[in-house]
Amino acid sequence: MTEIDEHLPDPGPEVPVIRPRRAHTILGRLAVAVREQNWFAVGLELAIVIVGVVIGFQVTAWGQGRADAAKEQTYLRQLAADLLRTEEAVDRMNGRMAPYDEAARRLAQAYYLPDVPPRDSVMHWAFLALQYFPVTPVLGTAEALVATGDIGLIRDDSLRSAITLYLDGAREAVTGYREWQSELIRHTGDFSSFVPTGEVLAASISPSELDSLDRAGSWFAMVPSGVDLPVFDTAAFVKDERVRGLMLQVVVDKANMLLYRDGFRSSARRLREHVEIHLGE
Repeated sequence: MTEIDEHLPDPGPEVPVIRPRRAHTILGRLAVAVREQNWFAVGLELAIVIVGVVIGFQVTAWGQGRADAAKEQTYLRQLAADLLRTEEAVDRMNGRMAPYDEAARRLAQAYYLPDVPPRDSVMHWAFLALQYFPVTPVLGTAEALVATGDIGLIRDDSLRSAITLYLDGAREAVTGYREWQSELIRHTGDFSSFVPTGEVLAASISPSELDSLDRAGSWFAMVPSGVDLPVFDTAAFVKDERVRGLMLQVVVDKANMLLYRDGFRSSARRLREHVEIHLGE
């Protein structure tokens, strides 16, 4: 029996053998293939990487495309609504302004009539001729598209161009409309200096209302109760050259404002019909 040398060093705990593990990542497999000079494997791994990157880009682009298409449709729906609102606003305003525009024409024509129109008619025309109500196109969505650069979301080239041209034309038309509006304000201001304001306003309300200034909103009663208004010379008023000239100017101003309003409506309708073709795409 062999004796064990008690002076031999303790070998210590057994060290586990570390075996090389198989690479599970693309980079790991690629490194192994390079070390082993397995060029087929290297090419295959690179091809997998490239294909993965391409697919990733395509998926991202597809998702972004869907998001852009949804945003485009939102813009188009809002734009169509704005255009329809413009059309409806112009239709309402044209209907509302019709009697005021007609009053200015009738008062201008009275100068040329052989017989002076009835006093009540002249008072009524003089009251309405001084009034107007402005309207402008609704441009919020079109302006947002251009200002933010989101006009690029509109995929159809012709529609994108039509929106830009509409906005430019609408802005120019609004400027022209407001210029005629300023002229109208100036001419009606001059005309009002020839209008017997107290009598015109008094003729616009009932006699019972004129009898008292105690009611609310009594600005129509310019002359206190019991004070006689001066006799209004209807013939002298309608035959006055200054009145005729100013009223002709008012007629021209209102006619041009009507032309611009009709332009707002027709251009909005054309673009809306173009937009609606692309809704739901």
